[in-house]
Amino acid sequence: MNSIGILYTLRNSSEPSKNNVSAELHVNYWKVPIRNGAYKRFLDFGIFINDVARDVSSVSFYFPFKVETQSLKDLGDSLSKSELLCTLFNNDYVVRNINGSPSYYFISPSSNSEKAHPFWLYVLGENNFKVSDIKPNGSIVNVQIISTPKKNGGIQPASNDKKPKRNLYFRFRVEDIPENSIFYEENISNDFLQSAFSKTEMIDFRINEVREMNPKAYEEITKDKTFLPFSKIHFFFVGSSEDEQIAGNTDYKDCRLLNYDRWQAYIGDDYDNTRKLIAYHWCWKGDANNQTRDRYSIFIKTVYKSIKWKTILKYCSVVFGLSRRSLILPCLEHGSASQNMVHRRYIFSISFVPLHHEA
Repeated sequence: MNSIGILYTLRNSSEPSKNNVSAELHVNYWKVPIRNGAYKRFLDFGIFINDVARDVSSVSFYFPFKVETQSLKDLGDSLSKSELLCTLFNNDYVVRNINGSPSYYFISPSSNSEKAHPFWLYVLGENNFKVSDIKPNGSIVNVQIISTPKKNGGIQPASNDKKPKRNLYFRFRVEDIPENSIFYEENISNDFLQSAFSKTEMIDFRINEVREMNPKAYEEITKDKTFLPFSKIHFFFVGSSEDEQIAGNTDYKDCRLLNYDRWQAYIGDDYDNTRKLIAYHWCWKGDANNQTRDRYSIFIKTVYKSIKWKTILKYCSVVFGLSRRSLILPCLEHGSASQNMVHRRYIFSISFVPLHHEA
C-alpha cells in the first residue's frame, strides 16, 4: 500500500468538474552519489496548473511514509535563474518580476512557440507548507496557494476565444525518502562474488492508485479534496553512470547526460562529481480519446555498484583458507610418504641382515 496521492481543493464550493481543473506533473527521482560512496535519494515534484490557477486554493500530496517539515524544500527560487529554467523546460524563456507579487515571476517564451506558453512561477516558503500525519503511517503535505498576481502578468490568451488562461507552476523537493516506501533494494542472490560489488534497486512509483492506499488513509484524504487529473506526466530517474541495466515498464522516451556545472546549484554540494549523472525520461501525454488521467504508475529496475566489505572479507577468508589447505595438504602427504619410505628401508635392511652360525 505505497501509492502517493495528489489532490486539490477549490477556493469556492463549485463542483470540480465544472472548473475543468487539470495539471501537468513533473517528477524527478534523484539517486545522487555522495562523497562517502553512498547515495542520497530525494523526489522533486513540479505541478503546472492549467488555465484556472486562481480557482485552486491548495494542492495536497499524500505520502505513505512520514514526512517532516524540514525535509521539504522549495525549488522555485532556484528555477528563477533563467539558464536553469530553460534547461529544465528545454526551451528559451525570459524571467521577469511581477510588481506587487514578490512571490511570483512572470515566465514568457523568448520566441513564438506553440509548445511554450507564459506562466507564473510561484516561489514557496514555510507558510505555504502544512504537514499533517495520516494514520496509520503516512503524511499529507498541503501546498497552499495563498495568493495569485492581481495584475495580468502571466496571462496566455486562449486560441479559440477571448478568455485568458492563467497557468501557475511550483516545484518542491522531498528529502529523506525511507527504504521500502517507493524504492526497494535486494542483494544479488545467485552470485556470491557479484553480490559483494552490486545491488538491485527497484522503484515502484504510483500516483493516485486507490487500491494501493490504506482504506482509512484514503477516507481521510478524500473527505474534502479531489484527485488531481493530469494532461501530461513526465517522470525522470536520475542516477549515476554506475547504474546499469535500467529497465522501465512503460512510456520510455529518452535519456541524457547532465552537465554538472549547470545543475550543481540545483542538486547541492554533496554530489560526488567524479561520477556522471544520467537522466532517464518516461512520458505520458493525453490525446483526443484520453485527454487526462488521474492515476499513474511506473516500475523501474536497475543494478548499481555497492561494495559490501563484509562479504568481500568473507570471500577472501574462504579463498585464503582453501589456498592454505592446498599448500598444507601436499606437505603433510609428502611428510607421511617420507616416513613410510624410511620405515620401508628399515624393514628392508633388517630383512637382509646375514645370519652368523656359531662353529
